[in-house]
Amino acid sequence: MIKPKLIHVFTDYGADATENSVARAVMHSRLPDIPHIFSQPKLARGHLVTAAMFMQMVLPSFGEQTWHLCDITHAKLSPRAAASYLAAFADSRWFFAPDNGLLPIILQDYPAEFYSIPTQIAIRSVMEDIYMPALLKLMQSDVSTIPFTTKEHVAKSLMPKPAFHQNLLKLTVMYNDAQGNAIFNLKREEFEQMRNGRRFKISVSSYRLEIDRISASLFDVEQGYATAYFGLGDFLQIAMNAGSAKQYYGLSEGTVIILEFIDA
Repeated sequence: MIKPKLIHVFTDYGADATENSVARAVMHSRLPDIPHIFSQPKLARGHLVTAAMFMQMVLPSFGEQTWHLCDITHAKLSPRAAASYLAAFADSRWFFAPDNGLLPIILQDYPAEFYSIPTQIAIRSVMEDIYMPALLKLMQSDVSTIPFTTKEHVAKSLMPKPAFHQNLLKLTVMYNDAQGNAIFNLKREEFEQMRNGRRFKISVSSYRLEIDRISASLFDVEQGYATAYFGLGDFLQIAMNAGSAKQYYGLSEGTVIILEFIDA
């Protein structure tokens, strides 16, 4: 039998939503012996890129045989058609999510196999009517038999890439965490390849903020000062020690800044 070591439930509804109470009740009543945790960051419902960014940031912290249930808003294309949902297997972990492009973004760095899971038109609770039956069905199978139909074509979406032209790199804030840190669409490996040993300058011109080094962490600068470092998921962050980069420098989701590489 297939059995997860941990179930991670990731939602775009808050703790005060009725969906939250139902989802937690279903998990406790149907799978009481399997550890599970909930992630419920403040996200705009149905905002795929922000949701995918959050998952990419936290994913490396989870061990093998974790099952991730992404209970993210999925608008049906037609009121007479059942919304489609997916299971995916990648890096010894199972993922469950709507077929709306979310999983291809989350798993863009991993070889993944996609499967259709049974759905229905009338859904009272995604957790109760879609995910829990799929989990129980998978747990009753053995490792050599996947109880779902292979899905050859899935809805795809992309994480916006930085725009690079003549030593100038345009970066976009993809996510703001609870502390107001700004997370950008640039990973350490990409940065080092483009940098190629050169000096650089990050500019937020409207606030006269310039950063010319990468810190090891937020605490490399004194309180009240901002710094850049590669944080969770190896994404570039600009953060303010004892403050909010979002509030003090206007680095809210969607804001574009310039990173310039200096040849001389």
